[in-house]
Amino acid sequence: MSNRRKSINRIVFCQLKFLKPILLGGLILLTILGDSVSGSFFSRYRSSVKDVRQIILVSIDTCRADYLSCYGYPLRTTPNIDSFARENVLFTNAVTPVPITLPAHCSMLTGVIPPYHGVHYNIGCKLGQASVTLPEILGPEGFTTAAFISSLVLDSKFCLNQGFDTYDADFTQMSHGLYSNERQAGKTNSSAFTWLEKNKDKKFFLFLHYYDPHYEYAPPEPFASRFADNLYAGEIAYVDHCIGRLISKLKELGLYDSALIVITGDHGEMLGEHGEDTHMYFIYQSAIKVPLIFKLPGFNKPKKIDTLVGLIDIVPTICSFLGLKTPKEVDGCDLCPFFYDKQPSDMKRYIYAESLVPFSIGANSLRAVLTERWKYIQTTRPELYDLIDDESEMNNLIKQQPQQANILKEQLKMILLLRKKKKNQNRLDLDEKTLKRLESLGYVGAIDKEVEFDQSREDPKDLIGFFNSGQIVRRLVFQRKFEQAKTLCETLLSRRPDLKDLQLLMAEIHSYLGMTMAGQEKLDLAVDHFKKAIEIKPEMLQTYFDLAWVLSKQKKFSEVSACYEKLLEIDPNQLVVLDRLGEAYYYQGKVSRAFNCWEKALKFKPDWTEVLNMLAWVKATHEDVRFRNPVQAVRLAKQACKLTANRDSVMLNTLAAAYAADGNFNDAVKTAEKAMKIALASGHNDLAGSIRNLLELYTKGRPYYVSTPSEVIQSPD
Repeated sequence: MSNRRKSINRIVFCQLKFLKPILLGGLILLTILGDSVSGSFFSRYRSSVKDVRQIILVSIDTCRADYLSCYGYPLRTTPNIDSFARENVLFTNAVTPVPITLPAHCSMLTGVIPPYHGVHYNIGCKLGQASVTLPEILGPEGFTTAAFISSLVLDSKFCLNQGFDTYDADFTQMSHGLYSNERQAGKTNSSAFTWLEKNKDKKFFLFLHYYDPHYEYAPPEPFASRFADNLYAGEIAYVDHCIGRLISKLKELGLYDSALIVITGDHGEMLGEHGEDTHMYFIYQSAIKVPLIFKLPGFNKPKKIDTLVGLIDIVPTICSFLGLKTPKEVDGCDLCPFFYDKQPSDMKRYIYAESLVPFSIGANSLRAVLTERWKYIQTTRPELYDLIDDESEMNNLIKQQPQQANILKEQLKMILLLRKKKKNQNRLDLDEKTLKRLESLGYVGAIDKEVEFDQSREDPKDLIGFFNSGQIVRRLVFQRKFEQAKTLCETLLSRRPDLKDLQLLMAEIHSYLGMTMAGQEKLDLAVDHFKKAIEIKPEMLQTYFDLAWVLSKQKKFSEVSACYEKLLEIDPNQLVVLDRLGEAYYYQGKVSRAFNCWEKALKFKPDWTEVLNMLAWVKATHEDVRFRNPVQAVRLAKQACKLTANRDSVMLNTLAAAYAADGNFNDAVKTAEKAMKIALASGHNDLAGSIRNLLELYTKGRPYYVSTPSEVIQSPD
């Protein structure tokens, strides 16, 4: 049997691979059926398959399927996607395994469910190197691979860039709230179009990620006005407009007709249903149902498929379509049989979904298994829904249908048993700035222990209000309403004082308040907030820096040095801290300690001009002869000037002082004159004035000695 036909048959196997052994006979029968119906399809299709040179995967973040007009939305939100769907294959019942951006995309690009790839959250997780991504499959087949990403959530640090030749995640140009965490779809298109023009003649795989429908909803005009009553729908409409531009660009470049194109979403949005405002917490259909549309090159039989499918099916389907071997660990199914008239009609599918987020606030996890009709959710008070008669999941049938619930419960148990990853290579310790940026988008932290089902834990349904309040705190932080955020967070902590997520959030709020107070020159209040933040979260490195900065403004250098000493205790390899600690010691008159810090820093980074300059300055100008060493000062200052091409007025000023200390007043005068000229040309008049005063001393044959540590002439920058 050919590899391509084996791939087709795999769909039947994956529908049943989690069933009990007693069903093996039925599996064999269906495999034979699959083999009999697939040959004619690929004999007709072989010629066009071998010529596929472009594959394009479009992911619309937070895209609830029923907000697309081609999926039944009453307003015309998606005319471009509608037109695309009318000519291609639309799956009406596609689901994501998790309503969270990073893990959902990990599943989309690997075909593997979260228990196996190990990524369950946006924070604290990364895709392990053992996972095989779609670009890693396509690259060795001659495809150039590129991704254009629209949010920090999929930054390369989370390792979704595996296998991509180009991974463009430059969303820093956009400014939104506290941080630049995303870019609009139009900006993403611009970068992608430039790449397309350069690579149009190559075989390529292009992954496009649009983040716009994610909260906060702020579509540009005219979509904001057109959908003023529903800005989420406006965001969907704006992305549709950008997809229309993408399709036009592909046609303009002559790539559209021959390309394999997939349009999908990573997860949906609850929009207040079941009490959840956005997504991430519950796994009801509004959060996990996504669009999925395939355009096949040369295919002219548009259709709608109502069979249950998943995001995990994209990888094996593309592999099968190209006649490539699908990685053995893939959980998804090959959907190619649905692209032709004769398709297996008696297949049983069990699809997994999860949210472990409720565990972060003390509730149980949520894990589900779906069939075309039934959905079982395992939690403290388990749920069973008939998705055909009750698509909104309002009528829990767990008591009326115990036998059906038990069947699905056993399937869920088997999936978790077979697909649980044995070794966790997914932990990622984020820097504080990135963590704050993700928090500003509303994401909660990862759980640093194994999440096991515990019937005694609270039911997530009982804590949705508490969770929403936590999200409101994050939005208030995002909106810079720090005092309001602090008040609400204190209320939540009074109810659940042991919740790590809330504790960390409160630490961040105090850190932000500290910066706010410092900006208003309310330095004592700033210090209080920074110290409270550190008390809650002692490992907040940036907060130590911020506290030291404010204490420096207050000239409390002993406390400054204590901050830097603590930072070095946490991480001994921070060179910047060594430099700053040296300065703090110097300003306290602890010159020997300052020398030790600077000299240690130079061992690690010999070309550090600022440290060379500071060390040279002190050795040239200190009034205490024990610390003055003019010969060393000249050597260090010359090195700093050479590294700055003799064009830095501060470095030249130090060299002049070193010459003067060594008794070489002719060179001191010449160097000081050059330093003053550069300072004036750069508009640094105060610095030029200081150098002029020193020049007068050198002209009189007198060196300059510092009487107090504060008399250090530093860069105006």
